[in-house]
Amino acid sequence: MAGLLLSACSRRVPPHFSAWKLTSSDSQIWESFADAAVQPTIFYFRSDEYTLRGWTIGADSLPVTLLLHGAPSSMVKYRALFRDSSVYKHTRLVAIDRPGYGKSHYGKAVVSIADQAHIIEPLLKKLAENGPVVLCGSSYGGSVAAKLAMDHSDQLRALVLQSASVQPHAERTPKIARWIHSPLGFVFPKWARVATREKYAHSRSLETIQDGWHRIQCPVWILHGTMDDLIYPSNAEYAYQQLSPHTTVTYIPIDSTRHNMYWARRDVVKSFLLEALHCSNPDFLTNTR
Repeated sequence: MAGLLLSACSRRVPPHFSAWKLTSSDSQIWESFADAAVQPTIFYFRSDEYTLRGWTIGADSLPVTLLLHGAPSSMVKYRALFRDSSVYKHTRLVAIDRPGYGKSHYGKAVVSIADQAHIIEPLLKKLAENGPVVLCGSSYGGSVAAKLAMDHSDQLRALVLQSASVQPHAERTPKIARWIHSPLGFVFPKWARVATREKYAHSRSLETIQDGWHRIQCPVWILHGTMDDLIYPSNAEYAYQQLSPHTTVTYIPIDSTRHNMYWARRDVVKSFLLEALHCSNPDFLTNTR
């Protein structure tokens, strides 16, 4: 990733993260991996006026999986995958703090999906120099991943949409968001304010990218909980219908699962990522065209 990295550290990178996971420092991450057999590398890359933080684990020779988190969250969300040798022995994992989160201009919200994709684009292009990338977006990260796939489908091995928000006006706004969006919002932490600003601009921002679905030509994998009451399951069906009939789509509704799929059904998410990596059909496949 020469030319993009401002600094890189491969020091030994808490067995469990608490509230600080949204703002964890590099040193806290290194300490949390002190007992791990393999430590990740933390890096920073510049895109226009933004400097974003990321981390990676796995051999450079392996195909890359780029992970984009939701809101509120950070790259530390993927800590369990970064500690799982059955994953990073098959793919080089890369995750970043999206703009406004973690150490990527913390507190500075970027409410345009297209702008976020533009900021992440140089990293995707750099990663794709050694072969097409599996791009996985969770929740709001799915919106950004979809936009990146619309513009750079030729650089992707597969697009994975996990509990992804891609349909305008098909998500719930938590009651607390109304307080955060009020004049009293300054009393809430920055990560909550960033997430709320994204939430209130989300549907309009999604509307601006809806003409790009037909440009996604890479295989697409859609995983969504049937009981998701935050990003409604209709998002998955919507994506399935919007994609070109010439695009290979694997659509897997996960029964009795809510928006916390990554934590509640990580075994499924893990299997899903590995299957997408190899572009073969999983045993729990229910709907492919």
